Amino acid sequence: MVKGKEKSNVSLRRDPSWKYSVQVDVGGEKTYVYLKCNFCGKVVKGGVTRMKEHLSCSHKNVAPCASVPDNVKDEIAAYMKKSTTTKHLQHEQFDERIEQGAYYGSESGKGSTSTINNRGARGPMDQYMVNPGEDRGQTQMMPAAGTREGRRQVCMDIGRFFFENAIPFNVATSPAYFNMLRSVGLYGRGLKAPSMYELRTWILKEELHNTEQSIEEIKRTWSETGVTIMSDGWSDMKSRSLINILVNNPYGTVFLRSVEASDEVKNAEFIFNLLDGVVEEIGEQLVVQVVTDNASAYKAAGHILMEKRKHLYWTPCAAHCIDLILEQLGDLPQHKNALSKAKKITKFIYNHSWVLALMRKFSKKEIIRPATTRFATSYLTLQSILDVRQPLEAMFTSTQWLNSAWAKKPEGKEIRRHILNDKFWATVTYAILSTRPLVQVLRLVDAEKKPAMGFIYNAMDEAKELIAHNLGGEEASYREIWDIIDARWEVQLHRHLHAAAYYLNPQFQYSERKSSNPEVKLGLYHCMERLIPDLTVREIADLQLVLFRNREGFFGLHAAKSTIAKRSPVEWWIQFGDSTPELQSFAIRVLGLTCSSSGCERNWSTYSQVQTKRRNRLSTLRMNSLVYIMHNKRLRDRRLRNKGLKDDEDPLVCEDVASDNEWFIDDETNLPLSDLQLEDLSVDVLRGDADQGGASTSATPHTSTSSASKGKRKVGTIEDDEDLNFIDTIGEEDSLEDPFSDGT
Repeated sequence: MVKGKEKSNVSLRRDPSWKYSVQVDVGGEKTYVYLKCNFCGKVVKGGVTRMKEHLSCSHKNVAPCASVPDNVKDEIAAYMKKSTTTKHLQHEQFDERIEQGAYYGSESGKGSTSTINNRGARGPMDQYMVNPGEDRGQTQMMPAAGTREGRRQVCMDIGRFFFENAIPFNVATSPAYFNMLRSVGLYGRGLKAPSMYELRTWILKEELHNTEQSIEEIKRTWSETGVTIMSDGWSDMKSRSLINILVNNPYGTVFLRSVEASDEVKNAEFIFNLLDGVVEEIGEQLVVQVVTDNASAYKAAGHILMEKRKHLYWTPCAAHCIDLILEQLGDLPQHKNALSKAKKITKFIYNHSWVLALMRKFSKKEIIRPATTRFATSYLTLQSILDVRQPLEAMFTSTQWLNSAWAKKPEGKEIRRHILNDKFWATVTYAILSTRPLVQVLRLVDAEKKPAMGFIYNAMDEAKELIAHNLGGEEASYREIWDIIDARWEVQLHRHLHAAAYYLNPQFQYSERKSSNPEVKLGLYHCMERLIPDLTVREIADLQLVLFRNREGFFGLHAAKSTIAKRSPVEWWIQFGDSTPELQSFAIRVLGLTCSSSGCERNWSTYSQVQTKRRNRLSTLRMNSLVYIMHNKRLRDRRLRNKGLKDDEDPLVCEDVASDNEWFIDDETNLPLSDLQLEDLSVDVLRGDADQGGASTSATPHTSTSSASKGKRKVGTIEDDEDLNFIDTIGEEDSLEDPFSDGT
């Protein structure tokens, strides 16, 4: 027995590294083999593989030997290369046998020649063994890669992961989802999945580092353009009070942090300290303005901030102010009447699957148009209803409707009476004509493709003139609406920054219709005094205004004149402002500003998605890291999408709509499930897809009677267990057979 053991040890020590090292005892430790290098005396844990890396100076897993002779280093390196080549040849031979079907379970067929794609492939021993991760009661072989059956099996496994972990279906639209599947496919079989520990430690840390690097490019532009700090407070479905802080400039928006303020009294002092700390962190010399909503606490905090920080502005969110104008207009009798009846129509259609299916037979256009704000949704939906007037009238006068039981029900009769009443359509038309220009302004300030600061002053003036024109030009017809607009614009929204940006925008400076209102020049000089603290630089910039106004120097070039409308004001000044560097710097800092804090509002749900019941044990540091990564990745993806956004695409329209939206569910009463028919409908949709022999690719609505009783929330909020994009699925597969006909 002893001789046999000695022979075995000798045979195992044919590796050349044994010639240059000796095994040492480290006090009874038997888990690892410890070798001592003959040249430098270093003790290496891990056996001959580590010793070879040490002697060959490969810098892999162990420090290189500083005293090894060159001939020994070359000998070990050649041996390692030969060993690697031999193993590669063995893998190729194994792959060839797999192609020929020599091993159990290998039906890859021709064309599967890549070693990496067959990593972990079954060999001859697998017919006698079972993988511990597989169900021992199922010995089904994996279908061949690239086949229809193979894809079906993979899709089933992916779907099972979604279903068992309650992952919303719209996660499958994430770019990261496709990147993950691509990387797994390129790696091939045999991938060792990352553990929970890896995900929460080095992978999270590495992705946080990658995120910081990706936004570093934007941060480097802050000194050139200045920045806007955007802040917006909200309460999630768990009644936590949260405040998002973002930083914006023409090159993109960066998420800074989300502050939970549930335990704080959100008064002016608290908000001031929060905003002042952010200004200090970023650098007062970089901050041009701070944008918040117009709540009294934020307004008071903004004025205190301007008193302390003499070289920045606080401005209210333009989108919020315009939304408040639309809200006030909605209380006017004509608007209220149109909105009330329009909501009845949409609720009736979308809450009854047969009626919705009939509507979709007559009209290919949806009525509901979910938008970024509640009142924008209302007026965009009114426009959609007006657009489908003829299909709706044809539907409610069709034989299918008249012969249905719905035509005999009081609710159906009332809706038909509204649709066929010219007075209803007259009120809808009036509401649209008196609000469409304001919705256009909201669309302007909500867009992220170009900064809106240089356009809002002119846009508000034109909106008022257009409303007056739409209503016939008689002062009595539009005066009430103008008074509502002026109360918000003149008192709350209008700032010197708006007037200065109007003056510096070449599209208006060189226009024949340029405003001569003294407040424009007053706003310009007020901004110069506040934003250019150096008196000498300010005087130089003032003198350079003459060159800009008279189109002298670079401003008089043909290229400067012909590209005014083709370039954004910031790009135009960067290109042609070189002869007036002091004025150029000031103009870029003003014209590159945003007018709203919409960037905060579009990411309300990030914190809720991270801090769920299943993840409420996350440490504060880890949770903040997750929110930071998610928020900035979404901002980056939206920035990339905006680069390809067509001019005719509406930035107000959302892809998602909350299931408790007031245009679906009645706020005052909870409709019974038999009337809503949404849960039953989702089953019908799935059955319809199943009958067609394919897996459902559309999202199923997660709507129930409980959703109607939930508190109102802002449009577009994403819940952890809620699937959005469900408008297209409601009634999609329903039969047009009358559900109340005989025999039903």
